[in-house]
Amino acid sequence: MAREDSPVPSRSVVCRRAFFGIVAGCFALLAGGAGYAQQSGAFTAAGAFSYKWNVAPPFEAIMPIDIRWALIWTGHLEATFHGDFDAVLRQGTQAWQKSKGHALTETLPDEQVVELVSEGLKQRDAVGWAILRDPAVGFSVGVPTKLVTFDAPRQERDTLGYHGEGAVIQSVVVHFGDPSCRTMDAYYARFRKASYRGRQDRWFVALARMPDHHSYVKAVCHEAGMVTATMGIRIEDVEGHRRLFAAMATSLTLMRNLDPTARPRPKVEELPAAPMDPSQGQVARPRPTGTAPANIDTAGMTDKLKLVRRAGDDLRAEDVFAKAASAVYMVKADKSIGSAVAVSETDLLTNCHVVGDKTHVLLVRGKQELKAAVVSMNVNADRCVLRTDAKLPKWVEVRPYDDIKVGERALTIGTPQGLELTVAEGIVSSKRSQNDSKLIQTSAPISQGSSGGGLFDAQGQLLGITTFYFKAGQNLNFAVAGEEFARPDSRAD
Repeated sequence: MAREDSPVPSRSVVCRRAFFGIVAGCFALLAGGAGYAQQSGAFTAAGAFSYKWNVAPPFEAIMPIDIRWALIWTGHLEATFHGDFDAVLRQGTQAWQKSKGHALTETLPDEQVVELVSEGLKQRDAVGWAILRDPAVGFSVGVPTKLVTFDAPRQERDTLGYHGEGAVIQSVVVHFGDPSCRTMDAYYARFRKASYRGRQDRWFVALARMPDHHSYVKAVCHEAGMVTATMGIRIEDVEGHRRLFAAMATSLTLMRNLDPTARPRPKVEELPAAPMDPSQGQVARPRPTGTAPANIDTAGMTDKLKLVRRAGDDLRAEDVFAKAASAVYMVKADKSIGSAVAVSETDLLTNCHVVGDKTHVLLVRGKQELKAAVVSMNVNADRCVLRTDAKLPKWVEVRPYDDIKVGERALTIGTPQGLELTVAEGIVSSKRSQNDSKLIQTSAPISQGSSGGGLFDAQGQLLGITTFYFKAGQNLNFAVAGEEFARPDSRAD
């Protein structure tokens, strides 16, 4: 990283002189990580790498920080680079694409994002990555529990040390009083013989290459003292474990209430299981199980719906509701409750996870009930079509997917928690794809029981069927595009 005659190197100088073992320093510089947590929580906002996964994480669970973590764990964050961090990420993702035989693209397609993150999670879990946390003292850092075991902390004069040994050697030393941010210059100078080093205002990194091992240090200062995390890897093991340098440095976190004088109470905490249950505040896309009965079409499509492009001015929310709500029904399938939207005088669209394994359901409006049969069921795409013998009084037209604009108003009408005909408003946040389905992301709220309801535009036309939401972030709500339910020969509009 920076040479001794460059005590405060620029970001570009630091990173141009990097090599892979020191990439953590450049990574943290470009990410702007000073190493402080606002609360006693984790290093980042909740993302896929905050959890353990038994399956590949859904695309909607993946946050921008997860791409950086994935590149670290797969070893595809470039060792030396020029330019800004966007260029670094592009270089790293393209290196990963090349390793997988994918065509190089400027941005990763959604399915490759999931593949990259899944591979990174697998590499992380292979070393037993966990968090060494001492909330009393006020720091946390990642540790590879399959490669290192920590002893009880030891007090030595003005330092508190946490030391671990194994296939790698790792330690955390908490200094009280000195060094601190006020004396950081002098402390940084002690590492002038390091092979590479670099510094920002409140922290620095350094790498020493010894004959038998490489030793990597990240130090973060505080008004009350300093925390120094060090990892040593034997020369013969560096190639296989060098990604641990970046992972350790990126994970080092100081809490704002750092207290080096506190009685230590360290814990090595496994990462929590991915919260996929609604009671835990996070819901992933439901994955229906089983297959369609032998006598039911498996396309999940109908030729009854009509595609119509947008024309005319926006209506008020109350006018959209008055126009579209009469086409929305509650669906009862045994113990399951959801919604469906009529798109013709006989056909309605819903999700297969609402229907389950039933071939007949009840449509409910107020005190009236109407029988409907499941006539087309694409379980993998979660698209089901219902059909009634009686003629439906109202139905809606469907907007083509390519006519839908990101940023336009959108309203949901459905049956959340069994509450009939509930309306909520937002915008079209994005257009995405998953499992070969075209999805519409919206900020209009979706709750349990909303599945199978309608996402409508500001003229009362159907944009999509509300399908799932994900609370790893805010307003991550999704609908399957209505056009996906149209048979190919009926899509001309």
